[in-house]
Amino acid sequence: MLKSQDQSDGPLDLWYLSLITCVTSPDGQDVFTTSLHHAFDRLHPHFELQQREDFCGIACVAILLNSLLPYSKWTQSDLYSTIAHAHMSDGISLAALSHILTTFGLPPVIRYSDEERFEEKFLQDIKNPHHFVVVNYWRQFEWPTKDLPLRCGHFSLVAAYNEVTNRILILDTSDSIRPYHWLDLQHLMRMMCTRDDTAAMPRGYLIVVDPKFESEK
Repeated sequence: MLKSQDQSDGPLDLWYLSLITCVTSPDGQDVFTTSLHHAFDRLHPHFELQQREDFCGIACVAILLNSLLPYSKWTQSDLYSTIAHAHMSDGISLAALSHILTTFGLPPVIRYSDEERFEEKFLQDIKNPHHFVVVNYWRQFEWPTKDLPLRCGHFSLVAAYNEVTNRILILDTSDSIRPYHWLDLQHLMRMMCTRDDTAAMPRGYLIVVDPKFESEK
């Protein structure tokens, strides 16, 4: 998680926990059965929670490496100590995550939210069975024990898309209670169309192409 508790440029009417539907709920299961979930099938066996508050991006990278590279078993601690620590300052950026994945032979494509036809490209990418997507988005939470809400950037993997309900399945490495949950596409778009002040760049997402597909081309 990118620690930006004072950030207030996001959609302040969106409170994250009120927007999501757990995939294990009856509604969540119904949505899943009619969804495109090729990414979930590959990522789910290697899913893990993040080890530190600022390891959401590192956890996503570990899941991707262990899902896409044969005989790979990278831990978050290994990734941090060998390469990621040099790229982290109050969290990590899309560009830094891209650099780490490129080091392992999985060069991603980054799409920032200020690009033209951003939503259209996002839908094309998550529907592509050879694409794996990591989103960088802004979230807001109410904390009963604190006076101020928690507002922060976060990285999550996209695991499925339901065209009927227009919902995205998020694999959330920070949530031990609701790690797999549905989020409306329009809400996710608004959360991605914010600015990462630490990186001084718009938020967005990155795409990793399945190396098996690349080798067969």
